[in-house]
Amino acid sequence: MARIRTIKPSFWGDDKTSQLSRDARLLFIGLISMADDDGRFLASHAAIAGYVYPNDVIRAVQLAGWLSEIAGLGLVELYNGGAVKYGAIPKYRRHQKISHPTKSTLPAPPPPDTLFPDDLS
Repeated sequence: MARIRTIKPSFWGDDKTSQLSRDARLLFIGLISMADDDGRFLASHAAIAGYVYPNDVIRAVQLAGWLSEIAGLGLVELYNGGAVKYGAIPKYRRHQKISHPTKSTLPAPPPPDTLFPDDLS
């Protein structure tokens, strides 16, 4: 089901987002749109490229680099659920008003001390 997401005007001048490259900022906006009502998303190259860049050819190495930028600033958490890669936007509900939230079908991220942000491949 399509969901309406909001990008606040303060996004553009935010301390963290302003440190991202232009392509990483575009990806982050795409992830905001892609995320479910709890801010979770499938973080595989195929899932992200198919949703955010359906008409572009995006190499896995490019996408991994942009995800690394975003995760390095703590804007997303990347984690594994067995063989499946997931992502979550930690402060998602603080920035998105969800009228009729649907419970996520994706697993929650593990506690922060168990995340491995360097394992983005």
